[in-house]
Amino acid sequence: MLFRLGSITITFLLLAYTLIGCSSHISSITPEQKADMLYSEATNLHNSDLYDAASAQFEEYVRLYPESNRADNAKLKIGNGYFQQRKYDEALNTYQEILDVYPDGDAADQAMLAIGDIYFAKRDNDEAIEAYNKLLEKYPRLGVPIAYSARDRIDSLEDMEDNLRILAEGPEEHRDNAQYDIGDIYFTVFKEYAQAKDEFQKVIDKWPNSEMADEALWRIGECYWNIASRELPSRQLSPELLAYINLIELYDLYPQLMKLDLFRLDAHWPAGKRGDTYELAYAQVRRIVNKYPGLKQKRISDFLPENYQNAFRSWQKVILEYPDTDSAVTAPERIAKSLIRLGNLYYNMGLKHFGYALYRESLMVQPTIEGHLGMARYYANITSVSGQPWAYRRAFSHIGKAEELTSPDSPIANDVSWAKEWMNYKMRIESLENIGPERR
Repeated sequence: MLFRLGSITITFLLLAYTLIGCSSHISSITPEQKADMLYSEATNLHNSDLYDAASAQFEEYVRLYPESNRADNAKLKIGNGYFQQRKYDEALNTYQEILDVYPDGDAADQAMLAIGDIYFAKRDNDEAIEAYNKLLEKYPRLGVPIAYSARDRIDSLEDMEDNLRILAEGPEEHRDNAQYDIGDIYFTVFKEYAQAKDEFQKVIDKWPNSEMADEALWRIGECYWNIASRELPSRQLSPELLAYINLIELYDLYPQLMKLDLFRLDAHWPAGKRGDTYELAYAQVRRIVNKYPGLKQKRISDFLPENYQNAFRSWQKVILEYPDTDSAVTAPERIAKSLIRLGNLYYNMGLKHFGYALYRESLMVQPTIEGHLGMARYYANITSVSGQPWAYRRAFSHIGKAEELTSPDSPIANDVSWAKEWMNYKMRIESLENIGPERR
């Protein structure tokens, strides 16, 4: 009892000391640090597409620190949040406030450009051009990037008017190109991906045999991709996806289990002692395929957010519907590298097994240096967790395959060389950790 009371007393004292320490630390934060923390928190909310919550935080920042050199940028982010939500009137009011209150601040130029973009989004091209011209009046010699952007937008709007005239009354043989150019303007200049997608779709619907149709279909996939990229994927993986990842990891260990089908008692009975790794893998595979009968026929891309799925479907259609075009020839490599980009995204989010599944899928589409390096990275992570010899072998195997694909003068050659050196170093360090200090 005395020990218990003593423990409680000690715990209480430690807790009190910790709280006092924390309180002291909090009270020592300077006003500048508090301002930085508030601005950083608001920025994180904004980057996570939580625009309303971000706006509230940025407004609080401006209220508390109106003389800060970041107050105008806080207002700019508020306006951008409204713009992203298509709340155009609120965005216009916020941008105009920036011009009125902070006319010489860094955000004023961006606000002027954004005002033109809002009018363009509202299909008021005359007002848009007027807004862009104000920037050109401010920078008549195009000496800054923002002026180039304004000039590019004005030229693009004029090009769009020309293309619309061709669609209305121009030669039939030029109309498909005019329609494609309209889509390209929305995509490249204004980043209006949803509208660009609709414009590219018109090329396919009206001129399916056009020389521009295959590229228009590819660009539709890019529109879906960019729309998806504006949102951070969820960290929550469905039970079916987790089962799928588990299944393909088991297939990688024991490829013969791929023949195991629903409720079939085939030749792949466990061999060996009860509890050995093959028997456990067999039981897991059988449980998964019985619980999710159609899982074996799925691809990892089937589990991606909807717009990413639509992107890959569009790119696959290029191969199927326009197989003899340049777009179809380059499609496998571009699809593979897109899978790698997603793999890197999920891997860096902490979803390493999902990243592995995407790297693996990319190699099935087309072997690439980046895909093999992604797989090596994944297996290197396994060695840190389990120290399994097969994981070391697989990491080195993928690095070796990356080396085979790498020319000495390639920009990525250093990455491949570094991966090999790092893996050798890692293996030596982990082996020393495992043998114990008395044998070193």
